[in-house]
Amino acid sequence: MKALCLALIGCAALNICFAEELRDPMRPPQRALTQRGGKVGAPVVSAVFIGATHRAAIVNGRLVHEGDRLGPYTIVALLDDGIRYQSRGVVREQRLVATGSRIKRPAASVARLANGGS
Repeated sequence: MKALCLALIGCAALNICFAEELRDPMRPPQRALTQRGGKVGAPVVSAVFIGATHRAAIVNGRLVHEGDRLGPYTIVALLDDGIRYQSRGVVREQRLVATGSRIKRPAASVARLANGGS
């Protein structure tokens, strides 16, 4: 009986030692947020959230809004599928990472057309 208990405790200890960290499936993919020397890497847009009165985006793993600074970048505008940012006086756009899916639209207009409505 003692040997069985010791074996179970040993197995449990091995599982704890070799267990992998759980990954949140809803978290955007983590890319290298910084380059060598602690510099912020180029902006990578993972998500854009558009509400009736509010917009936000996930850029380099951080939640940002218009006017926010991310290292040397200033977020100038949040677009439907990306951001417009400024760095050293130059304005650029960065789109969402290609996922193969299109921008989703409300299904209400499609449902009306299917029912013969206009």
